[in-house]
Amino acid sequence: MLSEEVLHSFNLNGKIIPLLGGQNTSVRVNNAVLKPVEDVTQSFEWLLMVLNNIKPKGYRLSKPIRSSKGTFVSSGWVCTKFERGEEVKGRIKEKLQVSRLFHYDLSNINIRDDFSQTDNPWVIAHRIAWQKDELPMEIHNEIRKIINGLIQKLRLKEHYNLQLVHADLSGNILFDDVLYPLIIDFSPTIAPVEYAEAILVCDCIAWQGSMVSEIELLPKHTNNKEMIMRAVIFRLAVEAIFSKDKLDRFIDQYNLFKPIIDYID
Repeated sequence: MLSEEVLHSFNLNGKIIPLLGGQNTSVRVNNAVLKPVEDVTQSFEWLLMVLNNIKPKGYRLSKPIRSSKGTFVSSGWVCTKFERGEEVKGRIKEKLQVSRLFHYDLSNINIRDDFSQTDNPWVIAHRIAWQKDELPMEIHNEIRKIINGLIQKLRLKEHYNLQLVHADLSGNILFDDVLYPLIIDFSPTIAPVEYAEAILVCDCIAWQGSMVSEIELLPKHTNNKEMIMRAVIFRLAVEAIFSKDKLDRFIDQYNLFKPIIDYID
């Protein structure tokens, strides 16, 4: 629970208003948004410093607010300034444009040698999608067969253009009638930009009602099909971790992404 101590550490005082979206853990207090985080490593503080230093052009960026201790994380909470914007389904073309502007600004960031992230289902699923890890043993055998079957369609290449990316943009770009689109809830990973964009498009198709043919809005490149497949594997791996032995729950999500698999196969 959000304590008075945490509020005071960000110089806040007022009514706590729950916000919908994401994991439904964010709250608004006056003109600030607070969210609990599991990752309290130095790498995470560095990531927030990166966001703090970006000067966005053509988009807005939800930036962190320092606590009275000088850190961006206070007792497991981060704080950002509240800004106007609404989540909108679809609009892939516009979201991709915002993604490119943001990832261009991230492209010059040198990744720390000691960069690491606290394990959670999303971090583990990224490793699975990039063939650096295997599915946990408790996963249902049929789920394992489906995901491993998709992984077997892929081959790791010797070189990728890796950088810091936002791997969950589809629902985290907020639109306003007057202001530039706002990027919120940074979900960092180290990967090709094309992978982040593939996740964005696949999420819009599976969860937001976009047409599967809108995959063609992704820029053409030699790794196009691979990145789309890895994006699908990432999302299915997350669902597998949460589903464990509940096959029906997993199949519900698999059926949302299957049109994408069929389209690129």
